[in-house]
Amino acid sequence: MRVALVLNGAAGALLGQPPEAIAARLEGILAEAGAEPLVAVAEGIALCRALDAAVASDAEAILVGGGDGTIIAAAERLLPENRSGAARPLGIVPLGTANLLARDLGLPLSPEAAVATLLAGTPRRIDVGLVNDRIFLNSSLPGIAPRMVLQRERMRHDPGPMKWLRLVRAFLRGYDRGPRLHVVLQADGRPLRLITRTLAVTNNPLAEGFAAIHSRTGLDGGTLGVYAARIGRRLDLWRLIARIVAGTWQQDPAAAALQARRVTVISRRARLWVANDGENHLLATPLRYRILPKALTVLVPRADPDTPEAPE
Repeated sequence: MRVALVLNGAAGALLGQPPEAIAARLEGILAEAGAEPLVAVAEGIALCRALDAAVASDAEAILVGGGDGTIIAAAERLLPENRSGAARPLGIVPLGTANLLARDLGLPLSPEAAVATLLAGTPRRIDVGLVNDRIFLNSSLPGIAPRMVLQRERMRHDPGPMKWLRLVRAFLRGYDRGPRLHVVLQADGRPLRLITRTLAVTNNPLAEGFAAIHSRTGLDGGTLGVYAARIGRRLDLWRLIARIVAGTWQQDPAAAALQARRVTVISRRARLWVANDGENHLLATPLRYRILPKALTVLVPRADPDTPEAPE
């Protein structure tokens, strides 16, 4: 079995360590399992070429290591409308800072453990979100989120926990001083007028429960989740943050939550910055969201023999 493995040498989990070292360890795991590995480590434009080469190869599976932005780049190349050959599953090797999709798929967050799990894994088809001509696998965030992405990149190489404290401070300042979004949402044709500093459209609805803000109810339900915060006072913000931790935020009066298959965001602005899975894009309005049901095949951990697999 030939397996292509492409690693983003600039991934967050690799900062401060040579990417070639982890690539060698992962290549050894593949070889020991009897696979014939095709390994590439690259950054920037070279990473795009490495992904193109992996998709054009005769590998039976394509494993990609990086953050959510790297996974998006690989997923785009493996969608049915963008590939010329047979479908191959995408295996996610978590090397980012959040690794949201890897968590939702139940993958280990250690790269070595993830590769071993993927080799023994099974294919599963999941939904893909689309806004205008850009895909997302986790969430698409107009509003304050693109500013937070820029702040995160500025502090990318900052050491220690102070980096996260500065991010929290930037978030709070953004809520106090950042521009408001004046938009009209059309969710499956139902209009809703909103004034908010943050808006989130997720690929499948978010789950509730203690500290479950980043978890989703499923990945193949064919429905978008739409969320906004109506924050008038700092007290509203602190209450909403507390309820996010408690897992009851969707019942908070400052939160608006709904589900739809198609969503249109109408704004007075000609273009809006949108953060798709941590990558910023300047998109023309209106923002037109839809979901592509089960459009991407990924590798997931094989179910326990005593646990029935969910039907597709």
